[in-house]
Amino acid sequence: MVSYCLFSGGQGQWQAFLDSACRFSLALLQRNPPSPASALVSCTDSIRFIIKTSMWLDVLASVTLIRRPMLLRSLYDPSGTALIDGRPEFSMMGVMGCETHNVIALAEIADLAWWKEDLGRTGSLSVPELVRRGQRIETILKSTNDNDHPYAADTEKVHRQRLTSDVFRASALVYLHSVISGDHPQCPEIMDNVAETVECLRRAEDVRTARHVVRGMVFNICVCGCLTDEPVYRDYFLQLLQEQQMETVGNCALVCDLMRRVWTSREGGMPVDWRVVMRDMLLV
Repeated sequence: MVSYCLFSGGQGQWQAFLDSACRFSLALLQRNPPSPASALVSCTDSIRFIIKTSMWLDVLASVTLIRRPMLLRSLYDPSGTALIDGRPEFSMMGVMGCETHNVIALAEIADLAWWKEDLGRTGSLSVPELVRRGQRIETILKSTNDNDHPYAADTEKVHRQRLTSDVFRASALVYLHSVISGDHPQCPEIMDNVAETVECLRRAEDVRTARHVVRGMVFNICVCGCLTDEPVYRDYFLQLLQEQQMETVGNCALVCDLMRRVWTSREGGMPVDWRVVMRDMLLV
């Protein structure tokens, strides 16, 4: 049912269906102690796919809903150590082509955004603590930035997965700095990482796998598109989405419209919370 909502443009009752899938996954993980890792290793391939897909969609939904990911704690073992790609049962590559540590970082950013808004409503937000938490996540993301991928020796599948992960890493940094500094496109860190995301996307254009890479980039393009005032970048993001809409069903056309709404709203010089504009959409 979540897939049906996605094919219908990312709107509809997807949240209720996704929450049900997350509760189902939580029940399975909690039924198999002592840790989520052991549950993922011991379950069947089909159940493992359901759990990991629920984790992924839960993270993306939490970005626009500004909520704590329901399955966030399931990404860690009881000692607080994050699941990593050391075993195929833990890897998110097969679900989205994105390395697990990038998925975990994205989940932590969504949680940070929720934490910031929750404390902000009561006037108890500590900006130094916000920055400290953000810097910890930034360190995780930057430590995985390997610009020396031996692409020539890769298989096409591995090449595509690494390009996809590069885009997710760069755009996650855009999202992170919008949480830390606010939705200000002129923030140097936001500008730098939007440019890095564009560079990663353009690098994908040079290979046969380009369409496969861009197909799963609606979330990343949307975040960067909403947080740039650079006309060249705006046109580039619109072009990518429009090309995808011609080839596949989904929410690309609606995302283009929503990005334009964010740009129009920001013309008055005030920051615009792009997540509020897109709160009812699942960006996949």
